[in-house]
Formats: sequence, structure tokens, C-alpha cells
Amino acid sequence: MKSMKRLGSVILIVLLLVVSVGEHVPVHAIATKQASSQAKVTITKKKTTITAGKSYTFRAKTEGTTETITWSVSNKKIGTITKAGKFSAKRAGKVTITAKAGTASAKVKVTVKGKQIIAIDPGHQSKGNNEKEAIGPGAKTTKAKVASGTSGVSSKVPEYKLTLEVSLKLKEELLDRGYEVVLTRDTNDVNISNKERALFANESGADICIRIHADGSTNASVTGASALYPSTKNPYVSKLSKASKKLANSVIKSYCKKTGAKNRGIVARDDLTGTNWSTIPVIVLEMGFMSNAKEDKRMQTDSYQKKIVEGICNGIDSYYK
Repeated sequence: MKSMKRLGSVILIVLLLVVSVGEHVPVHAIATKQASSQAKVTITKKKTTITAGKSYTFRAKTEGTTETITWSVSNKKIGTITKAGKFSAKRAGKVTITAKAGTASAKVKVTVKGKQIIAIDPGHQSKGNNEKEAIGPGAKTTKAKVASGTSGVSSKVPEYKLTLEVSLKLKEELLDRGYEVVLTRDTNDVNISNKERALFANESGADICIRIHADGSTNASVTGASALYPSTKNPYVSKLSKASKKLANSVIKSYCKKTGAKNRGIVARDDLTGTNWSTIPVIVLEMGFMSNAKEDKRMQTDSYQKKIVEGICNGIDSYYK
């Protein structure tokens, strides 16, 4: 009987200990969980649209936590953010900015807009199209929809490949400089007429259009770069002449300075379909002569193409200053 009483007492004591411990741990855990669930971060100062090249300081506050707020951005190529919440927009795109304190966080989606939209038209395509189209609005004169272009006398590379290769690199550099970019084509296997390219650029919201080409001549000794623009007497786009001439001057000067190419200057041309259908300032950049062996080889190299791209971008930057 005594042994039974002792066993009962032991069981009672164990049960009391279990209950005591069982009550103590969950209470602490619950309190911690409640504190964590009550922690809150609120972004109190924010913008959802920022222009590339600009900066903006976001602000946030916390509730229910003493943790310090840390800031992060989903894509550092588009923009960066400091510990103090200062966001620097670098290139066009969309990012998510997060303010975090402990396990609590708040987010805001931000669109970075380009400084301007630049249309790039890589000249020609893998197959020319000899069907005819009017060279300008209401024109009776017609030309082939798109010519096949020239090719390298030494490299044998067709112009359409060179222009696209340069244009794709140009796009990336312009994006890095805070512009938005539209390309009339991003592959060689297309069939897009010069009129259609101009209309695409017009409708894209672009501010200017740069048409990328390379030159050819029956005289193999001829070298150098030039920029073509519509004249004040152009029957279709005379109103674009002043701005286009300014753009041509800016680009060709910067281009030749960076590449070392001979500057053949700017040339007024009113017979170009891709120019005459434009509603925005437009130029044709003739990067160099593929009919000259030395210039042809140079234009195929990555190092020279880098200079080409930087020269064009410098010219566009200068145009907007």
C-alpha cells in the first residue's frame, strides 16, 4: 500500500513537472511568434517611375521590431540602392525594391524609363527585295523596297551582317547610357522594306532614328565615314532637315574622333526612302568602305566595332546636350 502511494506521488510530481515545462516553453515561443508576426515595414516615401540617370531616395519605417532597415534591388544592372535607400537609375527596365527589417519586409515595383527612345535601323537584310515602293508620301517615283547591299572585298562579309552586328552592340551601349532602344530588325532573315522600317520607327515613340550602313565604291582606295540627312528642299521631310543635320554633325564628328576614320562630312540626300517616310530626325551613317581592303578588315574586328559604337553613342549624347 505504501509503495502504491509512493508511486502515485512520483507520477503526480512527474505530471506537474511536465505540465509546468509544457506551459512555460510554448508561452515563450508564442510570445516570440506574436512579436515576429507583429513586426511591420512600411515604405513611406516612394516613386514608381524614375528616369535613367536620375536618383531618388526611398524612406521606410518599422513597427514591432528594433531591427535596422536594409534595402535591396532585384536587378543591379537597371539600378543600385544604398544603405540609406538612395536608388540610382541606370538603364531602362523594371525592378523591385525591397525594404527589410528582420523577417518583415515591404516591396515597391519601379519602372526605369530611358532618357529618350532611340530607333536603330540595321541596313539591308539577307535577301534584297526588288519590288517597288514610293520613295516618299505621295511620290510617283519608286525604288526597290530594300537593296541587297555591298560586301567586304577582303572579308567577304555582307553588309547586312556587319550592320546588324554593330547595331546589336550599339543597342547595349545605349541601354547602359540610359536610353531606350528599338531595332527595326534583330535578325538577318527578314523582309522589311525601307518604308516599313521608317514607319516602325515613327510608331515606336522614338525621338530620333539612326540608320546603320557601310559604303562601297568602284575605287578601292576610297575610305572614310559620312552621315546623310534630308535637305531643307526635301519635298517630303524638309521640316526634319535642321534637327537631322544637327544629329548628322554630332554623330560624324564623334564617330571619326573615336575611330580615327577619315571624316567625309555630312551629305544632304533626298532620294532615300527610309529617310523620306520618317517623321522624326533621321540620318544614315556610312561607317566606312567595305570596298577598301584595309577598312573592310578593320570594321570586322571587335576592337574597332567597340570604337564605332562608342563614337555613335558619344555623338548621340552630344546631340542632346
